[in-house]
Parts: sequence; structure tokens; C-alpha cells
Amino acid sequence: MTAARLPFRKLFTVLIAIVLTFSLAFAEPSRRGSKPKKASARSAQKKKSSSRSARVSARRGSSKSKKLVARGARRGRRSGRLTARGRRMRSRYRMEPAIVTSYGHGTRVHNYLTEVWAKSQTTTQKTATPVGDDSSAAAVSSISDTSTSPAPAASVSQPSAPAIQPATNPATNPTMQPSGVEGVEAPPINPLVAAYEDSLLVRGFNPDNQGFIVTTLNGEVLAEHNADKLFNPASVTKVATSLTAISRLGPDFKFRTSLYTDGALDRATGVLHGSLYVIGSGDPAFFYENAIMIADKLNRSGIREVEGDLVVLGQFYFGFSTSREASARAFQLALNPAKWNTTAKNAYPRFLSMRAAEERMLAEAARQEGKQYTPAPWPSQPPSIIIRGKIVTSPVVNTSNLKPLALHTSLPLVALLKGLNDFSNNWMAHVIGDLVGGPDAVERFLTTEVGFKPEEVKFATSSGLGANYISPRGTITILRKLITYLSSKGLKIEDILPVAGVDAGTLEKRFTDYYTGSVVAKTGTLSGVSALAGVAYTRAKGPLLFVIYNRGGSVHAFRAAQDETIKKIITLYGGPVPVHSNGVSVPRVSERATEPAQHSGTGSMPRE
Repeated sequence: MTAARLPFRKLFTVLIAIVLTFSLAFAEPSRRGSKPKKASARSAQKKKSSSRSARVSARRGSSKSKKLVARGARRGRRSGRLTARGRRMRSRYRMEPAIVTSYGHGTRVHNYLTEVWAKSQTTTQKTATPVGDDSSAAAVSSISDTSTSPAPAASVSQPSAPAIQPATNPATNPTMQPSGVEGVEAPPINPLVAAYEDSLLVRGFNPDNQGFIVTTLNGEVLAEHNADKLFNPASVTKVATSLTAISRLGPDFKFRTSLYTDGALDRATGVLHGSLYVIGSGDPAFFYENAIMIADKLNRSGIREVEGDLVVLGQFYFGFSTSREASARAFQLALNPAKWNTTAKNAYPRFLSMRAAEERMLAEAARQEGKQYTPAPWPSQPPSIIIRGKIVTSPVVNTSNLKPLALHTSLPLVALLKGLNDFSNNWMAHVIGDLVGGPDAVERFLTTEVGFKPEEVKFATSSGLGANYISPRGTITILRKLITYLSSKGLKIEDILPVAGVDAGTLEKRFTDYYTGSVVAKTGTLSGVSALAGVAYTRAKGPLLFVIYNRGGSVHAFRAAQDETIKKIITLYGGPVPVHSNGVSVPRVSERATEPAQHSGTGSMPRE
């Protein structure tokens, strides 16, 4: 009986083993297959959670301006990688390998600069400061406020000014709080500070995290809040870069693009037997129009074809690109109308306007010298230079064995800075900043020439991108020095910064009401950061310098608070006195008291 049961038990054991083996074999693929399902479920849950959080963020006040700032940041990351070194507050950000985008307002600043060229190519300044000459920096000194008495308002039809609402929040108005002593009221809060804090509080911002200061030209502080605290000024950094560049180089400084050859011209055929050398000096405003102007000059000298190579040397930039190779290719394309793209074709009418302006300039210069000027023949077709050889590029410049052919110069530096600041073009700020030594040189200028302490300013870039730090009071000092220097050259702050509501660019749609033309300022914008610094022109107190630094909130809401605060300040001091109105120059307060007939504004480009 026992012997009979043994085979059955063995058979049962074998069957169980077989079943378990097959179960494991089928279970393993099933288990592996379940992972993607779980991952997919987790992904779906994550997407659902992300979507929910996005909706919550939108309800909490995510603005369109944040999306625009984020988009700009992504463009910056694509165009050049930022690398950091050093500790916090001593960081340096460097672009690698080359900046190949204008970041923002590129097309508009391009159009603006070509329009400025076509409008006037005459020299607008009296003197120029050579590169490396520090004599102009000595002109940067303290300035007295010459306009403290009321002046009549400009004869411009404007709506009535809004009334100032008094501070009504007990947290910001000590007069509404117990003083701690029975029968004794707390000292009244500064009305400018109250106006500033109310503009922030009504939008849900804590004033303790923001910076603000208002002064007269001679340094009298009318109001301040966190004035010595360091903030990221964003693109207000460009004001410091502009001050450094114009002080070092002079307002009349022009970038030069020189043309040379190592061969000889056969005038019978128009063939240059040799290579064409193009030597750049870092012109940040070289576009298709400028290349066509060079082709026109070469055509007028008899050159129609280049048998050799196109050799591009030095710092040659084309169309917001620092890539020498890409710039050389674009330049070669611009010389041959048969290869023009849409951008080059659109540039041709602007070239004609620029050429006409250049002819007027040359004729006027000859007239002043008592010479006879014969205008060059007007082109019946687009200028053309065909290059048969290849493109060669090098950063090294050697002209010892070359013969000069032509010279092309840029607009004066002051005009380039005006375009840079009006449209807050980061690319141009980087290029012009690098010309004077980069952010380190800007810091050095502020410490050695303006009087800053090393811990009072930290600049990572010349444009305002990255980690830059300065106080509102320090920014006021920079504005005052810039105004003083410009005045010594017969210029005004509006010749270098945008006029709100008048000039195209960053302030084009701000202060477009009763206050149009009465604010000249520089904006600054980063993610969660907004800044506004400049001059507000008032009827009773004259020009007032102001700086507002905001951080940790909606850029759109910060801008609204800034505009409201400046309008309250202007209204408190008698109303606005525009320096420009609808493109027409209006005398400033200080000019009405001194030389109203001799100091009318220079005129800005009308709004686009």
C-alpha cells in the first residue's frame, strides 16, 4: 500500500513544480509590462497635478509680463550660455561662445538707427573725447539745482491732473497710530513715501522689500525708502554702461569699418585683381544698409568685381551677431543684389535715404569750408560687388602691406546709446560695454571716477542680465554724473534715455496721458524684478531725480505702481512740464529761467 502511494506522490510533486514554473514564466513578462502602465499613470497624475497648479498660479495673478520675461530668458539661454564663478555678490557671468541675438526690440532698434541716419548725419556735439583720454571724466562733478521757482506750464492741451489720494493705511501712516504719549501725535510721514507705499500696498506688495528715492539735481533728498539697500537694477545697469562709455570715448566717437586691398584695380574692366579686406572695430549697428553703402562707395571708385578673396579681420559684427564667420557671409550676400534675401531687399530703400543724408552732410561741410561740392551720381540700380574667391576670417589685423580703398563710419556714440537705451537692447550693451572693458571696467570707473566704494556696486554684465547689485542712492549718483557730463557737451538726458509716451521703445506706452513727455527714464526688467530710474520734470520743483527698485512680484503690477507713484510726485510739485510733446520739443523748467531761446530740445524720433 505504501509502495503504491509513493509514485502518486512523486507524480503530484512533479505536476506542482511544472505549474509553478509556468506560472513564474508568465508572471515575469506581466510584471515587466505593468511598469509602463504605472509610469504612465504617474505621468498622467503628474500632468494633472501640473495643470491644476498652473491654473492655481494663474488665479494667483500670473501675468502676461511674466510669460514675456520667461520667453526672453529662454532666448538668452539659447543664444549664449551663462557661466558663473565666484561667491554670491561677487559672481561674474560670461557669454559663451558668442552673442548671436539682439534679445529684444532688435528689428525696432535697427529701424530706429537707420531712420536717425537718414534724418541727420551731421555732428551733434561740439567736442569728441579720444579713446583712453580720462579728461572727460573730470567734467563729471556735482551740479546745482537751477530751477526751484514755479514756471508757466507748456502750452499743450492736456487733460486735468488726477488728485493725490492721502495715505489711509494705518500701517504706513504714523499720524493714524498712537504715538505712545497721550495727547502727542506721531510725526507725519513723508508724503512721497506715503504715496509710494500706498501704490505698493494696494497691489498687495510689502514696501519693506522695495527701494525708492527722490532728490533734486543738487542732491537734496525729498524722500527715501531702503535707499542704501542693494537691489538688482536689471537694465538700469545700461545707464552705468552708457556713462562709462560716453565718458571714455566721447559723444562723437564713431566705429570705423575700413576697406583695403592687396591688389590693383583694372579700371577698364572694373576687376580688382587681389583680395578685398574688411576690418571692423566692433560697430554694434552694422546692418544690410551699411553693407550696401560700402558697395556703393566701391562702385563709385570703379570696383565691380573682386578676383580674390573676401578677408574679414578684427571685430566685425553684422546684424546683431558677433560671429565673424556668419557676419562675413552676410556681408558677402549684401554686396551682390542677385543673392539678396528679403531683409536685404527691404534695406535698399533705407540705404537710399541714408545715402541722401550723407550727401547733404558732405555738401554742408564743403559749404562751411568755402569749397565747391559735386554730388556723386545717383545710382540707377542697386550697387553690386561680385567676389570670386572664398571667405577668410581672422581676429588679427595687419595692414602693413595693404592699400586703403574706402572707409565707413557709424553714427555718433550718443545716437547709438540713445537707440540702445530706448529699446533696452542687451546685445548692443554687451558690445559697447566690452569696448570699454566689460562690467569690471564699469565697476572700476564708478569706484575711481565717481566715488563709489567697492561694496556699493557689483556688476556681472554690462546689460543688466544676471546678478547685478546697486542701491537706489548709488543710482541717483550715476544719473547726476551722467546729466553733468552731457551738459558739459551741450547735450541733455533725453539725448541718451527715452522720453516716456514720446519715444518708441520701452516707455512708448507709459505716461501717455497728462504726463506725456515729462518723464525721461530707463526701465529694467527681469523675472520678478522691475526698475525705473530717471528724471521727472515738475512745474514747482524743477527736474527731480528718482529711482524705484521692485522685486518679488508681478512685473506688470510693479510698473503700474511705479507710474502711479511718479504721477503723484509730479502732481504734488505743481504738475508736469514736458521736455517733448508729440515729437515737438518743449523747453524745460531750468531752460525757461535761463536761455529759453537757445536751448530748445534736440527732438526725438516720433512714436512708431
